[in-house]
Amino acid sequence: MKLKNFITAGIALFSYLFFPGCMDKEIPVTLSGELIDKGVLMNSFTTKDSTVEVYLVTENAIEGELLAKAINAKGLEISRSKVIMTLQKDDAKLFSFNFDAEMDLDLVEKYRIDLRNK
Repeated sequence: MKLKNFITAGIALFSYLFFPGCMDKEIPVTLSGELIDKGVLMNSFTTKDSTVEVYLVTENAIEGELLAKAINAKGLEISRSKVIMTLQKDDAKLFSFNFDAEMDLDLVEKYRIDLRNK
C-alpha cells in the first residue's frame, strides 16, 4: 500500500513540475443578477493567470461598464478590472479583464462580473 502512495505522489510531483498548466485550479466566473435581468448570458469563460475572458450574448441592446471582481474565500473583493461594454440587439462579444499581476491567485475563489452604468 505504501508503494502505491509513493507512486501516486511521484506522478503528482512530476505533473506539477513538467505540466504546471494542467494543475491550475478552475476558478468559477458568475454574472450579477442585474446583467442576467437585462438579458445578458455568459456562454463561456476562461481564467488564466491574471486574465479572465467571458463571451457574452445579449437579446437587447445594452451598454455600460463591466466590472469584474476577484473574490476571496471570505467573500471579500481583493482586486478588480473593468471594460466598456457596447452590445447591439441580438449581439455577442468576447470581453477580457486584466487584473493586477501582483494579485495572489491562490486567494481567488471566484470572479463576479457586475454592470456599472456609465
